[in-house]
Parts: sequence; C-alpha cells; structure tokens
Amino acid sequence: MRRRDETPAVRTRSGPRRSEAARIAVLRAADDLLADVGYRGLTVGAIADRAGVAKQTIYRWWHSKAAVLLDVLEEDLGDAAPWPKRAEGRRAALETHVTHLSRLFTESPTGRVLFVLIGLALHDPGTATTLRGRVLERQRQHDRERMRALLAPHARTAPARYDADQLLDLLAGPAFHRAFTTRRPLDATFVRHLTGTALAYWRADAPSRRPSDRLSDRRTPSPCSAPGAAFTPPRSRPSR
Repeated sequence: MRRRDETPAVRTRSGPRRSEAARIAVLRAADDLLADVGYRGLTVGAIADRAGVAKQTIYRWWHSKAAVLLDVLEEDLGDAAPWPKRAEGRRAALETHVTHLSRLFTESPTGRVLFVLIGLALHDPGTATTLRGRVLERQRQHDRERMRALLAPHARTAPARYDADQLLDLLAGPAFHRAFTTRRPLDATFVRHLTGTALAYWRADAPSRRPSDRLSDRRTPSPCSAPGAAFTPPRSRPSR
C-alpha cells in the first residue's frame, strides 16, 4: 500500500468527486484490517471506522468490500513493480524478478490481497472480470514489455509477445504454486535452476520459430498466457 508523502494524482471515476486523502485512508484501512481480522471479519463499517470516514461515503465510491480490495491490489501492484531497476546481466535480472515475485506472493500484504481476490473471483463473475481485465491485464502488459526489453539485446529479431508470455509463465508458475501450497518463497538454489532452465528453453526454441509464427503470436496468445485465465468462474451445472 502506498506510504509515500506526496499526494497521488486524483483518479477520474463516475459519481461524486472524492477526496484523494479519504481514498488513500480507505485503502490503507482495508489493507490493514485484512491482515488483522481476515476477509470474513472485514466489513465496510470497520473500514469506515478505521479510515475515519462515513460508511455511506464508502458505498458512494465502492459497491462492496471486494471492490475496495481490488483498488488496494491495483495500488499495491503499482508500488511493488517486481522488476529490478538495475542488474548485471539478463539472468541476474530474472533471478531478482522471480525472487521478488515469490516474496510478494508469500510475505507481503499484496500477496494476501491477491489470494483473497482469487478466491472470490472463482465464485463471482464480476470480481473475476475486474481482476482479470483491469488489474492483472495491466500488470501483464507491464511485465511483458519488461521481459521483451530484457530479451531484445540477445535476440536476432524483436522478441514476440509469445516468447515473453512463455517465459513469464515458466517463471511465475513455480513461485505461485509454492506460495499456494506451502506459503513459502522459492529458495535461492531453486531460483537459479529455474531461471537457467527457462532461458535455456527460450534459446533452444527461438531459432525454430518462423517469422509467421511470431506474427500470429501477437494476435493469438496461448491459453496458458492469457491474463487471468485461471480466474474464470466455472459455469453452473444445468439442472436436470
């Protein structure tokens, strides 16, 4: 959650113009309460009390506590930016990224909010659509561009979207799985082996890919790399 002293730019939304100070207070309150009492204990009334705003004020800006948490996650991901600003070499940069991402999933308030919203998205199509379309898609675009920029100096042609998406999935998948199953981050040895294997796969696969394949990748990403594909709620069974 943003803790900087400077005042962020006011976001434009439908409805009454809201105080940026109040917005930040609500997001911080929701973030802190989620850590203190969990999602079941989190209520709009409790958020309002801790933020020092009226309950009606929150409902005027957000329709539910899940909507507040979506804004918390969007704010947190913008602050977290799990990509190194400087690193010595491509592999070192990827190791730093994976380590940061793994710790974000397991040791940060951002990871806690993310896992709560994933659980909600499995049962609520509205939450799933917003999480995937507004939050995760934006983060995916950011990560894809960073990955393509990292690969570009080592490729004969500009890395395609497919190349970046594959590497992102190969690197993020183990970090997410470890966090989900054990709540522990990846250890340094695993991170080194993971990044080395992923880069070796990319180097071996890149020469076999034709230009036509790269062009088609930009139009049709693989299902595994579609942002938020795993968060689409299952359809209800038809009644007999």
